[in-house]
Amino acid sequence: MAQGTGTPKIITNVSNGNLLRQVTITDGVPGLVATANTVGLIGTVKTVYSLDDAANKGYTAAAEPFIHRILEEFYTELGGSMELWILGVEDSMTMAQAVTATNNNGAKKLLTQSLGKANIVGICRKPSGAYNAGPGFLDADVSAAVTASKGLGEYQQSINRPCRFLIEGRVANSNVANTYNPNSGTNGFTGVVLGGSINDGSASVGLALARAVKYPAHIKIGNGQNGALSMTSAFIGSKRLDEFTPSELDAYASSGFMVFHIREGISGFFLGRDNMATNDDFRILVHGRLIDKAQRIAAATTTNFLETSIRITKEGAINDADAAYLEQTIKAQIRAQMGDQISDVDVIIPTNQDVINTSTVEMQVKIQPFGYLTWIIVNLGLTQNT
Repeated sequence: MAQGTGTPKIITNVSNGNLLRQVTITDGVPGLVATANTVGLIGTVKTVYSLDDAANKGYTAAAEPFIHRILEEFYTELGGSMELWILGVEDSMTMAQAVTATNNNGAKKLLTQSLGKANIVGICRKPSGAYNAGPGFLDADVSAAVTASKGLGEYQQSINRPCRFLIEGRVANSNVANTYNPNSGTNGFTGVVLGGSINDGSASVGLALARAVKYPAHIKIGNGQNGALSMTSAFIGSKRLDEFTPSELDAYASSGFMVFHIREGISGFFLGRDNMATNDDFRILVHGRLIDKAQRIAAATTTNFLETSIRITKEGAINDADAAYLEQTIKAQIRAQMGDQISDVDVIIPTNQDVINTSTVEMQVKIQPFGYLTWIIVNLGLTQNT
């Protein structure tokens, strides 16, 4: 009987599926902060969905050759359309300034206006001709950007909008030996891309960015099963990639760069290990992206419990049943969205917490990642018998 007809009565509608409502979290939404020429594009955050869309919004090869080339490499490698957030900055803004947490006109502006959607951001620069990059192999701005970006990464993490950064490893002097080791930077939020498709010292951040967001968070950017990159030539500085010995490329990778390389028996170019600028748990990009996704899911799930009540035992501890319910709710959401990306997950809420006086509950969310075959050892020899 329809509501409002018949005799007076109480009508109760019972809904289902509210306890474990799906929290939708996207693995990767890319962003780009790069030098722009056009006044209207400097300091303005725009969203594009394809190379044609970007051109229609002013990022043409004629007006914005630097950004256009990054976007061309990104969308060619991506092989389709995707939401991409762009912030053009003036050529006087260094990469270090662009990723400084207190600079509201740099990457922080893009991250703020995207409302946290952008979660992996490329940082690139085309300085003016008068710019002095320093006497070293790399532009001195690269190491400065790695250092500066840590504060911005920590800030984004603190507001539950975690983000990772890919810094352009700009080569300043190809004939000088490298002395910088990104993995000494103690910054798991940031990686340095070394090498590019042209021999001008730039790095193809767009390619690395595309490989990161083209596949789920647990897929490495160098995954061999996804085939070679779309680039047809590769350089580190002014030197062709095939002119480097394997040991020279190994040295760059061991130093902590994300470096392009050639794999035996397969044509084309590949990205190597997804190194980040640290030697701790987040020394590879996939670990950072997985923990970022878990954080977003945990934050979105627990938001529903803010200012709700929880039962306390006579001893002042959290009721076991309530703690278990919270644990299972968060665990279920992470498993629902990350079950095929991780080995296991556990959520632990210690019950001996003084919730009455602190109104605070702490929990541990532990993600067990997959293992990855970065090195494969084949023991080969002759034998008389098989």
